[in-house]
Amino acid sequence: MYGDGQTAVNVVAAVKIRGNVNVQELEIAFAKIQARHPLLMVNVVEGECGIPYFVTDENIRKIPIRVSNRYTDEDWKKETTSECLSSFDVKNGPLIRAVCLKSALASDLILVCHHCICDGKAILNLLDETLRILGQPQTEIGSYHSYGSLQDFIPAAVKNKKSNQLMAFLVEKLVKLALLMVSSKKEVKRVKPFLLHWKLDQKESAVVLEKCKAEGLSPHAILSVVFLKAFGRIQSIKSYAKLYCAVDMRRFLPDIKDDMLFAFPAMIGLRLKGGRTIDCWDQARLLKKELLLKINKMNVNKVFLLGECLLPALSKITKYAKADVGAHDFTFSNIGKTCIKENYGAIEVERVYSHVSIFPFGNPSTIFASVFRGQLDFIITSDEYFLKYEDAVAVKDKAMELLASACRCSS
Repeated sequence: MYGDGQTAVNVVAAVKIRGNVNVQELEIAFAKIQARHPLLMVNVVEGECGIPYFVTDENIRKIPIRVSNRYTDEDWKKETTSECLSSFDVKNGPLIRAVCLKSALASDLILVCHHCICDGKAILNLLDETLRILGQPQTEIGSYHSYGSLQDFIPAAVKNKKSNQLMAFLVEKLVKLALLMVSSKKEVKRVKPFLLHWKLDQKESAVVLEKCKAEGLSPHAILSVVFLKAFGRIQSIKSYAKLYCAVDMRRFLPDIKDDMLFAFPAMIGLRLKGGRTIDCWDQARLLKKELLLKINKMNVNKVFLLGECLLPALSKITKYAKADVGAHDFTFSNIGKTCIKENYGAIEVERVYSHVSIFPFGNPSTIFASVFRGQLDFIITSDEYFLKYEDAVAVKDKAMELLASACRCSS
């Protein structure tokens, strides 16, 4: 998530608020947010072998706010895309900034964080905290002590076990050898990053959500299936029939609460099962079963041990990641029902857009999904080199067609 420290690896979230936002009140809210979260008061320094470290700066700058005029409901897309691609000054922090698009009738509030301190769940929580304070300026949100390293979560018995130390040593050597073998690969030059957004209306969303409930499945499973099928149906796309989904590691770490900043996802690869002969819902059940099996088999201590042992090779891993094109169709990041409320005192939230990133590594094609006011919201981000915009539109149309067809079927 840190990358090389210079390339933008950001996560962005935006909301549309009815009425005009007072920037002075927003600054006060951000001061409380920054005081609560230790990772909003850090710089990054690189030590031996280019290994990055967070360093707390008690005199760090306030959260920067860029204010601009809001003209249409589409302005947030341009600003969000731009913020995804604009890097942070990691050495001088903070690793967060904001954009406020203002008009008399509505305002868009856009939060941007470096992905090394924040994931999609956390940035929506930051928005929720900000809106709570804007709605009731006397609100106090407290503070907490952050962890110092992933090593803090690994029991000493696990770290000191000889077999685990040997495993980490061997993995480090094998990865270095593999990176040496592909060191001649050239970086893939991104051509034209893009963002495609749409949402289902409340009636359509209700049909989908009710059908999922009737089938005993989460929307995540059926959405994974219809998007995988959609990629496979577009002739101009080379489909691998595979996606990656990010697993929230908080489920394994009781010390990391839902309202804390954290950014260490584990990626799990999933493929369609059962061929063309079974329907979408049966495929969704198979996919859910595979996902749960892989999550239950995950050894979080080993994941962290391996992550730490590979840090000395970070610069080479980043270089390879920029040259890799991947062997999957897309990454799926589904936040589900957001933590954002419809009203915060006098503040009314009209829309919440799905969190978004445009990754500079590997295949950047990512589908983001969320639910607000009972409506399913979707964003596809990618780059023209990997996925043409018109193909992304075709994927969107085919996936929604398959989803509607699946939901019309009887249980």
